[in-house]
Amino acid sequence: MRAAFACHVSDASAWKLRPVLRIKVFGTGPIYDATLATCERRGHAIVTERPYDLIVLANVTRILKAPEIAEAGLGVLCFHPSLLPRHRGGDAVYWTFKMGDTETGITWFWVDEGIDTGPIAVATSVPIPADSAPGKLYYETLVPLGARLFDELLAQLERGERPSTVQDESRATYEPLRPPKPKV
Repeated sequence: MRAAFACHVSDASAWKLRPVLRIKVFGTGPIYDATLATCERRGHAIVTERPYDLIVLANVTRILKAPEIAEAGLGVLCFHPSLLPRHRGGDAVYWTFKMGDTETGITWFWVDEGIDTGPIAVATSVPIPADSAPGKLYYETLVPLGARLFDELLAQLERGERPSTVQDESRATYEPLRPPKPKV
């Protein structure tokens, strides 16, 4: 890790040193905004130029190749709005409802060259409320949950921990983008 160190006050009497990570964040929408805010609040450097300690994909559908993944010293983290390995692919929330799931969650995973196949850094589940719809679930439940877990994950990285659990391929599903609506 090519990081500087900053003082961090967790309470009035304790000073701690923690790394300042050079983080490149790609994405759009509220999870991207929350991810940027978390990085900044924790004192990390948001960068656009190499070197990177960490690359974060927050609401991104592009697939990275090995050379790009290798640019980040710690790796590349990606937000996924399902409990991987279920609902791999670019429209997980839609398929959660289409398949009648009663539970979902979010996963932050370490990107590899597959589609949503890398090791899981952190994941958690939530029941799907009876009155929910895809947009409501995503914006009101999954994004705030993803932001909270990203904050916890950054704290682990700051302590030198890099959580990583291989996905259980026997439970994997892959769904395509939702079909286009018929033209009237």
